[in-house]
Amino acid sequence: MSGGSRGAMYGFFAVILVGAGVYLSQGSEEAEYTPPPSTWTPAPPPPKVVVPAVVDGWQSVAGGEGTYAYDVPARWTPKPGTVHGWEGEGQPKVVMSTSAFYGDGFCPADDNARLAGAGVRSDQQADPAVAGEQFATQVANRAFTWDGPPPQLSVGAPQDAEMSFGDGETRPATLRLVEVTTTGGHGCLAKKAVVGVIATRSLDEAKPGSVMLAVYADQTAPDFTTRDEIEKILRSYRGVPAAQRTTIPSTP
Repeated sequence: MSGGSRGAMYGFFAVILVGAGVYLSQGSEEAEYTPPPSTWTPAPPPPKVVVPAVVDGWQSVAGGEGTYAYDVPARWTPKPGTVHGWEGEGQPKVVMSTSAFYGDGFCPADDNARLAGAGVRSDQQADPAVAGEQFATQVANRAFTWDGPPPQLSVGAPQDAEMSFGDGETRPATLRLVEVTTTGGHGCLAKKAVVGVIATRSLDEAKPGSVMLAVYADQTAPDFTTRDEIEKILRSYRGVPAAQRTTIPSTP
């Protein structure tokens, strides 16, 4: 779906963020030199923060050390430590963090194809309605342009929503859905898709802007992520109070 092949118009990228314990190595042209044994050992991975899902039967995807989260269906794969997006053809990058994916490798013609994905980003645009529409159309164009012309987009009207920040506090949000129709391109590219974004004002009053969650999903493959599920994912985006976070040791 996402332009993962070398021939894609907009190249998909995914970067796994690794915590402590990264080794650095350096080659040497002096073969006869043998470095002394090292007694240094890498630090253990940082603890993992988990939060409960708010949608029955789903699983949470937590970011910001558990300060925020959203939920995805059980058949999805949370990848909260992965940053992903699209780049190429002189276009600015579209980047999302706290990721989750569905249907990786569904298309035999390209192992990088996927049926759906989600991720979080912030923007300096202080109007969430404007930021959400811009982000939704960017994702729609990038995720569903693959060795062919740009897709046709039908941008829905903004929907009022609320985002919970825990302890009974809520903040107004705007939800926007975009229907996508592709015409030609790579054989793994979806013919129909939906992209959704929910956006609200940043909590940091010193840095006005918007925070957003985007979901993009094929609408034609078997067991696809439905429009209702997309909306449910978006509306689950929330702040998580400290009392609902659990810290567990990470497996090395």
